[in-house]
Amino acid sequence: MDLKFSFGGASPDHHHDDGGAPSGIPLPFTTVAPGSNSTELEAIARRDGALVVGEVVTGDGVTYARAEVSLRDGTPDTAALSKAARSALARAIATLEGPLAESVRSVVFSLGGDSRSVVQSLGIADLDAPAVDEALQRRIGVAAGTPIRIDG
Repeated sequence: MDLKFSFGGASPDHHHDDGGAPSGIPLPFTTVAPGSNSTELEAIARRDGALVVGEVVTGDGVTYARAEVSLRDGTPDTAALSKAARSALARAIATLEGPLAESVRSVVFSLGGDSRSVVQSLGIADLDAPAVDEALQRRIGVAAGTPIRIDG
């Protein structure tokens, strides 16, 4: 069986009248979003009222992914806040495609005065040079050894 396929004029033996339409559409093969010149991504957990927001943001402020987790209590304890932050980060990172997920260069906890206790609650012992450990890597999908920044 001899089959011939034509894709928008890409075939050299394409003899149909295309009405002057362009001969194919170039496909975008880049992972950098329009408006962003940065290749550095940060995964950020922050509070927004009764929500913990997980975002993956470029160095120049373009948001690639966002996830929200509701807090059941207006003043959650450290365990509840840690769980919500971990979940928000995991959800945001899970929405990234392929190489973008591997481009996260730091994890930021910006939870006000609770940031340090949340990082400790997640099992990170060294707060002088905190980094993602294997347990957190399995939970949020960021490589072990990725630096953690504590804001607040």
